Amino acid sequence: MNSRPAPLASVLSVTFLGSVSGGAFWSATYFVTAAHYGFSAGKNLALAAVMGAVYAVVARAAGPILRRFGLVPRAVLAGALGVWGLVALLPLAFPNRESALWVAALTGAVTSGIVWPIVESYLAAGRQGRELRRAIGVFNVTWTLATALPLVFMPLLAHLHVLWTLSISAVVNTLALPIVLSLARSPGSHEHETLGETVGPEYPWLLRSASWLLPLSYLMSSTLSPILPHRLATVGSLTVPASVVGATWMLTRFLTLGLMSRLHFWHGKWSALALAGGALAGGLALVLLTDTAFGIVGGLALFGVGAGVTYCLALYYSLAVGKGAVDAGGGFEALIGLGYLAGPLLGLAGRSFASGRDAATATVGLTWAAAGVVAVLAFGPYRAARRRR
Repeated sequence: MNSRPAPLASVLSVTFLGSVSGGAFWSATYFVTAAHYGFSAGKNLALAAVMGAVYAVVARAAGPILRRFGLVPRAVLAGALGVWGLVALLPLAFPNRESALWVAALTGAVTSGIVWPIVESYLAAGRQGRELRRAIGVFNVTWTLATALPLVFMPLLAHLHVLWTLSISAVVNTLALPIVLSLARSPGSHEHETLGETVGPEYPWLLRSASWLLPLSYLMSSTLSPILPHRLATVGSLTVPASVVGATWMLTRFLTLGLMSRLHFWHGKWSALALAGGALAGGLALVLLTDTAFGIVGGLALFGVGAGVTYCLALYYSLAVGKGAVDAGGGFEALIGLGYLAGPLLGLAGRSFASGRDAATATVGLTWAAAGVVAVLAFGPYRAARRRR
């Protein structure tokens, strides 16, 4: 087994290109379905729920499948990127067949669910403690920046034809393949005799709490997107486009992840998890309840801080406790998939109770109910850890 960590520059290059692909694919799919195939909001929510479920299941199974069949991680990663790029071209090749879009969407969910657990294993395996936190910090800054770039190019490609927007995935995945093939056949491995020095006794409990908060943060973000235009409409005219205001939480998430990559006081601290949960809840409350544009922007900014802290904590504890194995990244990505599944399901549930703005209100109510349940569940590991002291 390879004992050296993968070169960070190579891992980050694959991360950047894969994140551009992911940002384009997951964003463009719903744009294409609405503009070209005439999907309703309900049908798009159903597609999103199916894609989220597929992503969660595949990500969780990636590690066991690699072990069961003795597969080489590098080869599987390269194959997944290649297939993902090819299926992204299916709607362009068969523009009049809705089935081509469904095959592309579901296959893309499968392959991306394979890609990220393996990439995160290459990132973490062989790295521990401060070195692991630094690598995760740069990784987080890389993917958040990369996922935003397709939003710049997609409108330009849409002028040619809306189906061209998915081609971004084909291009960047092709560029990533030579870098993947330069990696070792398998990720590195931890030195077990030093592992206990960098993984604190409360890390497994912190991981359990973070594992509840992570899908909740994605559920909340999927709730915010459809209701934000209505909230902004209630506070009057804005001096900047509504889409720019809506991106506030993504900016503060990026800045938070960048700050956490430079500071290292947060690991092993329950207070950091409390900050994450409080910022998520407080930010959502401000967006929903305030009567001013300033309050909404402040709420979005606070929510972005909570989302950034939650993501960083969940990823770090997953990879540290899981020793950088593919299973660790798979479990982490599966939680994100659950968030992608739960958000659309709540949206569909809200639409079943009402329509228009009332549907958004019903969805918000369901989101608050889910947040309350998760808050109780996330507090459970803290109490268990205190009892074991």
